[in-house]
Amino acid sequence: MEKIVIIGGGIVGMTAAYLLSKQQKEVVVIDKQERGQATYAAAGIVCPWLSKRRNKVWYELAKDSARYYPALIEQLAQDTTKNTGYKMVGALCLRDTEEKLIELEQIARSRKEEAPEIGDIKRLTPSETQDMFPIVAPGFGSVYVSGGARVDGASLVAALQDAAMKQGATVIHGKAKLEKRGETVQGVAGEQHWTADKIILAAGAWLPELIQPLGLQAAIHPQKGQLLHLEWGEQVTNDWPVVLPPSAKSIVPFDDGRMIIGATHENEGGFDLEPTEAAKVEILDEIARFAPEVKHTKIAEIRVGTRPFTPDFTPIIGALPTAKSIFVANGLGSSGLTTGPYVAKLLVDLIAGKTLQTDITGFDPSNAITS
Repeated sequence: MEKIVIIGGGIVGMTAAYLLSKQQKEVVVIDKQERGQATYAAAGIVCPWLSKRRNKVWYELAKDSARYYPALIEQLAQDTTKNTGYKMVGALCLRDTEEKLIELEQIARSRKEEAPEIGDIKRLTPSETQDMFPIVAPGFGSVYVSGGARVDGASLVAALQDAAMKQGATVIHGKAKLEKRGETVQGVAGEQHWTADKIILAAGAWLPELIQPLGLQAAIHPQKGQLLHLEWGEQVTNDWPVVLPPSAKSIVPFDDGRMIIGATHENEGGFDLEPTEAAKVEILDEIARFAPEVKHTKIAEIRVGTRPFTPDFTPIIGALPTAKSIFVANGLGSSGLTTGPYVAKLLVDLIAGKTLQTDITGFDPSNAITS
C-alpha cells in the first residue's frame, strides 16, 4: 500500500488526507497544531465571481474551487456526522450608486457563462438589500448572487479529519522535520522516524523552515490577519447572506447570532499573534460604514492568523523542482478557505497521475522555491 505523509493539518492538508484515505492509501498527517494557522483565522467566504482582482490565473483557480465545494461537502456528509461548517446562503455585493451596481451586475452575468454555479443574479435596491441583511447602512444597494457560501474553517477541518480517520488515516501531533538521505527524503515527528512513498507539504507560512534541510529556499512571506468575532444575542442570523462591501474587509454571518468581520492585512506583522487595539478599531471603523450597529455589538473574540504569500501573490501547486515525490501547495493567502479544498484535490489527482481539470502551469513551485 502506498504511504503518503502530509505535513500540515489545515484545510489543504486535511482535505488531501480525506481524499487519499478514500483511495485506500496509507495516510499519515503530521500537524504541530501551531497557533495562528490561517485556516482557523479566516473569514470563510466562497464567492470569487465578483472579485476585481486582475490576476486571471488566480480567478480560474478560485472559480473552479467554488464549483468543487458542493460536491466535496455532499461526499463528506456521507462519511461523517460532524457539521462541515459550510452553507450556501448567497452573497450581497454592496455599492452606493446605481451606476456601480449596473457595472457589477454586468460582470456577474458575463462570468456566469463560464460559472453557472454563481446561481441567480439580482440587482437589489437599498430597501431590498435591507430585507436580506437588516443591519445594512442606508443608501447601499447590492448585487445578490445565490451561489455564494460561507464556511467555518475549524468545523470543516474537524469534519475532514473525522472522516479521514474513519477511513484509516493517522494524525500525529508534533513538529515534522525533513531529512535528505541520498536520493530519498525521510522525516522525524517528535521522537518518531518515518519514511514515505510520497510527501505533501501543506505547512502554510512555515514552509521555508521545513524545506531548509533539503537545501531549498522558499519565498513565502507571512502576513498577519486579525478578525473580530461578534455575538448578536437574540438576532437570528442563520440565513443571512455574506456581505462584500466596497472594501478589503467583509461581513460573514454564521448561525446563532455569530458574525465575523475583518480582516486586516498586515505585511509587516510576521508571525506575531497578539491581537491589537489598532486592528480592532480599524475593522470596526471600516465595517461601520456599511453596518453601523457593529460598533454596539459584543466582541466575543479577536482571532489572529498567519497567511502565506508569494512575492507576486500567485499560489504554488505541484511537485518540488528537485524532488518529484514531494508535492507542495502554498501561497494561497487570504483565499485559502476558498481554494484550499480544490487545491488539495489537484495535488491528489497529480499524485495519481490523472489529467487535471485546471491548468496549473502558472502555479509552478519553482516560481517561489529555489535551491
